[in-house]
Amino acid sequence: MFEAPRQITSVAVGTADLALGAPPLAKMDLRGIWSVVWRGKTTILWTTVAALALMALFVLVVPHRFTATTQILIDPTDLHAVGSDLTPASQVSDAGVLQVESQVQVLTSDSVLRRAVKALALDRDPEFARRPSLLRGLMAAFGLDRGAVTDGALTALAALKRDLRVKRAERTYVVEVSVTSRNPGKAARIANAVAQAYLAEQTEVRFDAARQVSNSLSARLNELKDRVREAEERAEAFKARNNIVNASGQLVNEQQLSELNSQLVAARARAEAAKARLDQVERLQQSKADIGAFPEAVQSPTITALRSQYAEIMRREAEQMTSLGDRHPAVIEIQAQAERLRRMIEEEVNRIALSARSEYESAHADEEMLSRSLEALKRNAITTDKAMVTLRELERDVQASRAVYESFLVRARETGEQERLDTKNIRVISPADLPLRRSFPPSNLVLALAAVVLGVAAGAGISIVRPPRDEATPRPSAGHDRRGKPDQPAEESSPAAAFPAPVPVLAVVPGVGALHGPTATNDPKSRFAGNIRKVYAAVRASHSKRGNPSLLVVAAPGEDQDAAAVALNLAAVAALTQRVLLIDTDLERRTLAAAHADRSEAGLVDVAVGRRLLSDVVVRDRDTNINLVPFVSPHSRRDRTIRDEDIKMAFAQTRHFDMVIVAATDIDRDPSGRFFAGLVDHIVLVAKAHDADDGDGVIGGLVSRFGLDARKIRGTVLTGAAAA
Repeated sequence: MFEAPRQITSVAVGTADLALGAPPLAKMDLRGIWSVVWRGKTTILWTTVAALALMALFVLVVPHRFTATTQILIDPTDLHAVGSDLTPASQVSDAGVLQVESQVQVLTSDSVLRRAVKALALDRDPEFARRPSLLRGLMAAFGLDRGAVTDGALTALAALKRDLRVKRAERTYVVEVSVTSRNPGKAARIANAVAQAYLAEQTEVRFDAARQVSNSLSARLNELKDRVREAEERAEAFKARNNIVNASGQLVNEQQLSELNSQLVAARARAEAAKARLDQVERLQQSKADIGAFPEAVQSPTITALRSQYAEIMRREAEQMTSLGDRHPAVIEIQAQAERLRRMIEEEVNRIALSARSEYESAHADEEMLSRSLEALKRNAITTDKAMVTLRELERDVQASRAVYESFLVRARETGEQERLDTKNIRVISPADLPLRRSFPPSNLVLALAAVVLGVAAGAGISIVRPPRDEATPRPSAGHDRRGKPDQPAEESSPAAAFPAPVPVLAVVPGVGALHGPTATNDPKSRFAGNIRKVYAAVRASHSKRGNPSLLVVAAPGEDQDAAAVALNLAAVAALTQRVLLIDTDLERRTLAAAHADRSEAGLVDVAVGRRLLSDVVVRDRDTNINLVPFVSPHSRRDRTIRDEDIKMAFAQTRHFDMVIVAATDIDRDPSGRFFAGLVDHIVLVAKAHDADDGDGVIGGLVSRFGLDARKIRGTVLTGAAAA
């Protein structure tokens, strides 16, 4: 039957069912209303004059307040200190809006406002640094008032926060700073001071950030410099150990290997050429052919001269042999000369052959030497290439360390220079001027119109509610006896006239016990249900505070059962359209027993000590839609002393309900009713009908027990009347 309460939407309830002391307006025609209003024209005039007088007194007495506003443009994109564009093109993004919203919070921060307080010496301004009273000063001196603030700067800061309003204009980066003060000039000065304090704060924050980064980078530079030096020393030491020498950006052994390879190719070519010449000369020598028929012989001047002489001798030999014969001594002499020239040519050819052999052997020896040197350099190059793997790794470490060091060095220089540059793109576009009109109270014309409307409405209301002069003094109906017991239906007589009481009578209901359940919802057309709805409408009509109403239903001595019945039925009527919480403070839990919810395992005291949540202890009756919770459950445990503040905090959690009804017993026997009277907004008394005849007896004594909370009493519900 019961389950945890659900979050449901509240439905507003009107007060059309309540009509106490005057006929319903729906039953009155316009002519009748106008006649009633015209009859009370004097009252309307006096109420209007009184409202205007109160307005004038209000304007004279209430201190005037003036509001000055300055506008600040906060561009999320900073200025560029370097580059071609001084102000880069800004792009609309949510990040920029969030940044400006963050700056709105910075504008209201203590660091900014303290600058303004110090700049204008607001800690010595009586408006912002109010001096504590003598009594509070003495209490603070003796340690009795620890909440007393003696620091004028803190007091002025709190006052400035109260009078400061900062907001961002919609769809813009413009922030409006408004300051309210009793003096218009002071309001303008404070608004401008807050704007300047914000600009100074932003400049200092940026300078501090750049200085912090610069100091951090400078502190790292020495370490990075040592790291670069150590990496370079490791690389150079490795080169020295492995005989790795660079020349013109290339290893020396690589240069030597290239040059030696070129020399070896040239030596091989020379050896091949010398071998070819030698082979040619030796073949000519062996073939006994013309000894001058090879290039070296033709190119030799000696052989050329000898061959010329040999040709001349052969010509002379031919001439002499023709004329003298081959046996002539002259011919024989010529032949001897020719033979001698031939031997000389052969000797010259042999000398050329020896020279060619020597040249070949020399070229061959050079080739072999260069080949051996090349093989040695190749072995060294292989060893060097293996060492270059480690060397390249060391050089990469050197390059990486050098790159990081150079990057830090450049960044340190840049941030060092940025300390002297102001790159924020924030400026005041509209300084605060002297306000010409006050911001509070409203203008005299508005107040006068409001006073006239209020006076006319109040006068008309009084005229309508007030009965005619011949009905101003009601007489008891002929059908009532001395005790006020009617012998006719109650709808034909006024409850207030039948049962005079020191407080208004909201309803007269028959005596019913709490165990009878919610009669008002079971029989909604009954007289009892109609009277309960009147009580509910009266409470709703008298509630003028913010938030949802809370009601205490308290019984006169001996009326516990009737009070529980009234509270339960009132909750049932309200639960038809709203979310209602009913708290039973009676230890016997008569209200919960009537709703068949008396087996709850925890109560409001468990919420007060923090053992349970309010949502865990509240149960909902599915039939009536009432949320119920006992003040104390039989299973409740008090592990510690429950203070009044604990109960107040637990009761404050009930504000999310549309209406809270507390059912209390006689406050003489149970002090919880007197305690809850200080927490609720309204109080309804429940008493017997015959107690109304006692004047200030029972009901007056009950009212006096509430002390200052008696002003919350909205009326009395009289029980024990005859059923209709």
